[in-house]
Amino acid sequence: MVRRMILPLLGLALALWLLYLLGWFTAPRRWEVATGWNRIPAGQHPVGGLDEEFHLDWLGHSGFVLRWAGQTILLDPNTSTRCTVSRRVLEPSAPIGQVGPVDAVLISHAHYDHLNVDTLKQVPHIGFTALPAGAEGYLADTAAHTRPRPVTAHEKITLGPLEIFPVPAAHNGNRFHPLKSRIPAVGYIIRSPTRTLYYAGDTSFALDFAALREQYHPDVAILPIGAYAPRLPLKFHHLNPEEAVQAAQILGVKTTIPCHFGTFTLSFDRPSAALPRFADAAQQAGLPWRMPALAKMDSLPQ
Repeated sequence: MVRRMILPLLGLALALWLLYLLGWFTAPRRWEVATGWNRIPAGQHPVGGLDEEFHLDWLGHSGFVLRWAGQTILLDPNTSTRCTVSRRVLEPSAPIGQVGPVDAVLISHAHYDHLNVDTLKQVPHIGFTALPAGAEGYLADTAAHTRPRPVTAHEKITLGPLEIFPVPAAHNGNRFHPLKSRIPAVGYIIRSPTRTLYYAGDTSFALDFAALREQYHPDVAILPIGAYAPRLPLKFHHLNPEEAVQAAQILGVKTTIPCHFGTFTLSFDRPSAALPRFADAAQQAGLPWRMPALAKMDSLPQ
């Protein structure tokens, strides 16, 4: 009788523990706590804001609102309260509808944490949604609103005075991770006559960052730093914080912006673990970096 009771109880305890780790028993935390910012020594905090010609707001995880040269661009936006089985542990950002009309949405790949259809449905107007060729089928039911535009690496997209180039990523592009896929993942180069921004999406250290540097000469890089444990198999899919610093050095950028952390539990490392490690590695390498503000109700211009 006792043995019959132990196994179900152990199973229940394991299920409750997993639900706890996935954030289902805790309220979303302030960004300073959810990201681990409050555990970074003051001497490792970045100094100053983004001294650039564009304005960047963080939506959490790998999502950003980029306003540049009169254009509004969303990068991998996901403002959902959950990502498959993981609950959002970061406080909500401003409602995505507050962004207003969007000229372009750039989707790096089709994993659920980067291509969130519910978020796209809430955007009032989308000029087009660029995503790797083959992934447009995931937007079939919303095509009239999202206006999918399949892209391939290195093709040129003109958006007002900006040029956008999808570039390779060492990652896979299907809906479920880490299954292999014939659909690729990409990053994006966005440039004006005076600035060049590289948005990596998701990638591993196997990517040829030197080739990107030689072809596009980025000034600023947005690099993923979280969901790195266990290293096998994730070393083949994601950068860890120290590798992100090394990648930034190879790219030769003046400023690095971390992403892919602090929002969802997607691996064995906690959402708050990556940023303190990145800050420490950046300080040791002398790497300048910035932390864009989490988009709030009063931070997005109308």
